[in-house]
This record gives sequence, C-alpha cells and structure tokens, in this order.
Amino acid sequence: MTTDIAPETTFAVDFAALAREIACDIFPLADILKLHQLDDETWQRIEQHPRFVAMLKQMTQEWNAASNTRERVSIKAATGLESMLEVYIRDINDPSIPLNQRVEAGKFLAKLGELDTMQGSDTGGRFTIVMNIGDVSRQASFKTIEGQAIPE
Repeated sequence: MTTDIAPETTFAVDFAALAREIACDIFPLADILKLHQLDDETWQRIEQHPRFVAMLKQMTQEWNAASNTRERVSIKAATGLESMLEVYIRDINDPSIPLNQRVEAGKFLAKLGELDTMQGSDTGGRFTIVMNIGDVSRQASFKTIEGQAIPE
C-alpha cells in the first residue's frame, strides 16, 4: 500500500477563503499561509491551480472595484482595530498608564462590544420632562402619561 500523493492533489484547503484573504491584501502572504497551515510546497501547487487562479483574479477585481471602496475601507479599519484590541485590553490593567487613559480605553472597548447601552433596562421608550414654571418652592405632583407610539 502506498501513501504517495499526486502533486496536483490538494486536500482540505478552502480556495475561496484563501483567495479572499490574499485579494484583500490586509495581511502579508506569509501570515495568511501560516494561518491556513500551508507549507511552501503546498502553496506552490495551489497558486498554480486553475480554479484557484480564477478565484483569486475574480476576488481581486471585486475587492479593488471603485464601487467597493466603502466596504474595503470598513473591512480594513475593522481588521486593523481588531488586531489592536489585545493591546487595549492589556493596557487597561497597566498601572503605569494614567487612570484617565485606562478609563477611556475601557469606555472604548465597552462601546465596541456594545456594552455601553442600557439593554435590558426597563426604559421602554419612556422619557421625563421637567417643567419649572412659577413658584418652584412648592412640591409638585408628578403625573405619568401612558401611550402607544404610532409608527409612521
């Protein structure tokens, strides 16, 4: 029984994911290959595979299209920010960094994680209006007006 693999055979490689990451050109090729656990020999076979070449060409054209500028900038910004999250998290606990800067980093992370909203609180779209008219030395009674929002 032989375990030789034909050189044109490629196993367990997601061509689409690999082509998309290379086309986006956010990370160096060496990092992408490492992420996909591809050695030089396997990469040389993949980069010459007709299906992969066609996919990479199409994805590169789509990525670089003028109509894709907003998405491209958004993805690159999000990727760059994500790569720095570990630094922010580590710096929050660093006592050599001034407290106000650590608090700001904490607020920033809370905002990114959408932890700064009042989800789950019982606000229900309610609001309060305080009207100080006339003699404010008297104790005013408060009234609650219940109602339903009418969708436009």
